[in-house]
Amino acid sequence: MTDKEKVRARIARGDGSVAPHHESDDAKKADPKPDPGEGKIEPHDRESEVTSSIREETLTCPRCGKSTLRAEFPDHYEAWIKCSSCGFFMGMSNEEWHRMENSSNLIKNIKKMAIDKKLL
Repeated sequence: MTDKEKVRARIARGDGSVAPHHESDDAKKADPKPDPGEGKIEPHDRESEVTSSIREETLTCPRCGKSTLRAEFPDHYEAWIKCSSCGFFMGMSNEEWHRMENSSNLIKNIKKMAIDKKLL
């Protein structure tokens, strides 16, 4: 006898060991469709890897100068800047990335942040 069958048997006996679940009329009539205006807002909607800025500037590495730099977003809270040529790596918050990306010169700001973090 499975667990479901045991529960049904106890309910049928009426010994009070398991209370039957009755769905209310309101729950039956409720519309299960979610409201399109509601929902969880994500901090960013970028791809998991970016190789150019929103102004279509190709990302260049502050260490080697090659255009092999890319930004990765492992989760909604952080961004990683990586170069596949020289191995340069710099982590930052997603907020820092968006501030830099929306500024006038992304490559210059990446280099400045790398110098500030003593990575160059």
